[in-house]
Amino acid sequence: MLDRPSARIAFSPDALKANLSRLESEWETYQTTRDRDGIYGYLAAVFELVTWWRQDRKAAEYARQAVVLHSRRQPVSDIAEPFAAVIFCTADPEKVDYRLRSKWSRVLRYAAEFKGLSEPLRNFIKRKGGINKCAARFARRMGRSARTGG
Repeated sequence: MLDRPSARIAFSPDALKANLSRLESEWETYQTTRDRDGIYGYLAAVFELVTWWRQDRKAAEYARQAVVLHSRRQPVSDIAEPFAAVIFCTADPEKVDYRLRSKWSRVLRYAAEFKGLSEPLRNFIKRKGGINKCAARFARRMGRSARTGG
């Protein structure tokens, strides 16, 4: 394995806060739009951040740090899955409950596994049948029924 500079430089709490703040802004933008496809901008931003963390093999570590930073605002249980953790930290908890967060996380994990680098997330999800279909496809691949929400 090559010794990359990014692997040696720690991701500071300030850098993490800046990234989460950017995603909170994406969430706010989504909330103010009436565009039916508005959610894709927010999901794409979450996808890009976690994918970037995965490149450095630090997604789980950074997700835990994000939840710790966020949990200072409210009590939280451990959220191990990085996409779900970032969504938890950046979306309004009154609008995004556990089930919706889990669905979006499955969609993003499905895209992380099967989407090509050059294809925009929105196009990939729509080509595969939409958010619900992608979540169900991921659940089936993991051996779970789409109805379990798992």
